[in-house]
Amino acid sequence: MGSSELLLLCLAAGSYIQATTGFAFGLIVMASVTALGLAPIDVTALLVSGLSLVNSATTLKGGLWRHINGRALSWVLLACIPATFAGLWLLNHSSDDQRGLLQGTLGLCLIGSSLLMMYRVRQLERPSSGPAFAASGVLAGLMGGLFSTFGPPVTFMMYRQPDSMLAVRATLLCLFSVTAVLRLSAVLWTEPLDSRVVSLFLLGAPAVMLAAIAARHFPPPLSNDALRRFAFGLLLLSGTGLTLRGFL
Repeated sequence: MGSSELLLLCLAAGSYIQATTGFAFGLIVMASVTALGLAPIDVTALLVSGLSLVNSATTLKGGLWRHINGRALSWVLLACIPATFAGLWLLNHSSDDQRGLLQGTLGLCLIGSSLLMMYRVRQLERPSSGPAFAASGVLAGLMGGLFSTFGPPVTFMMYRQPDSMLAVRATLLCLFSVTAVLRLSAVLWTEPLDSRVVSLFLLGAPAVMLAAIAARHFPPPLSNDALRRFAFGLLLLSGTGLTLRGFL
């Protein structure tokens, strides 16, 4: 299998899982493409932002967008957007050692939380308060600005809510669409668009769309509890990756 076919396989796998769980496209694509050496990290990061919009638009189409938890999304975005710029400022004014220490610490916290929730899968009896969603938005924005990793805090929060899985997925997909636009805008404002990103985007967009459609028509045969455990397992992988990159 050539490098192009491997890249398409990674994109399709990430798209299918994100369409199913509401997150993890960036986690899967960044980890697999980097490990296999299929594209440079900076190119892959920008590609992920663009293709995550394709995934979200395809997945939300057909009525899923009607299930968005508007209250949760509003509180998260209210805090996430300014926190993203704060994270970018910290990125530009901190040393590599300081960023590594923060990244490793966040990864360890995420590992502990994910392990706890994987074995004690339960929803809250009542929805979290607005300030609690805002707090997760602050963490998501800071992580996104510093490490291009918006997902873990809000995913952890949403998967504990007494909402349907449709509401969880729709809310996360909408949130990550907004953060992808933020990141794309920030990058394109400061540097020219790499022609490799354009060519890989045109190559990968059909695979991402088809995988998202397949997830809609052929979802995995998992119960809600099993799907939540799977989601927290993906967060565990994300935390492990953050820890390794931060301390090694």
